[in-house]
Amino acid sequence: MAQNVVINGVTYQNVPKVEIPKSGSSGTAEFYDVSDATLNSGGSMLSGVTGYGGNGTKYTGSIVTKQGSDLSASGDTVTVPAGYYASQATKSVASGSATAAATISGTSASISTGTNTLTLSKNISNTPQVSAGYVSSGTAGTSAVSLTASVTTKGATTYTPGTSNQTISSGTYLTGAQTISGDANLVGSNIKSGVSIFGVSGQLTSATVSQDGTTKVLSIS
Repeated sequence: MAQNVVINGVTYQNVPKVEIPKSGSSGTAEFYDVSDATLNSGGSMLSGVTGYGGNGTKYTGSIVTKQGSDLSASGDTVTVPAGYYASQATKSVASGSATAAATISGTSASISTGTNTLTLSKNISNTPQVSAGYVSSGTAGTSAVSLTASVTTKGATTYTPGTSNQTISSGTYLTGAQTISGDANLVGSNIKSGVSIFGVSGQLTSATVSQDGTTKVLSIS
């Protein structure tokens, strides 16, 4: 960077350096303006190299020079130490094939080759290979695994009310309509008063038959 300087009252524009004769010897001492330098440590220079920062501080580089022999390999993993590589560095890894092992648990799957493990967290949807009509609504996806259905089914059935309960076991898959029979005669006027059938209260009262002992007249009320 150049600066404007004043020497013996004379201003000189854009002076990049100043040369001053050395005392007691020939030659000159050169002074450069480094105020615009950005160097502030040795971390950006190679080891052994020196330079000056904008504040005039001298720094020594600390970046170590590396070469291909510094690389190391373990299985299929190559470790590259930090440093400066003057030319391309390569490292061979062991040849051969690895057998991948897959583990699936819930919605997570991991695939391992022995040295590397890939873990996947994703919803896995399989379509069971079962007879038509037995797959629940919303099931989607593909699977190479064949699954055998183990579900109790019940076809279309009509139920006639009786004196005991009739039940359908839990977990039963209904493949047909289930019909509970009704009867138009199930009305209160056909049921004895004081009796309730399927929530319908009886309204029918019994007739009272009596006979007068003297006149022998039969009466019904």
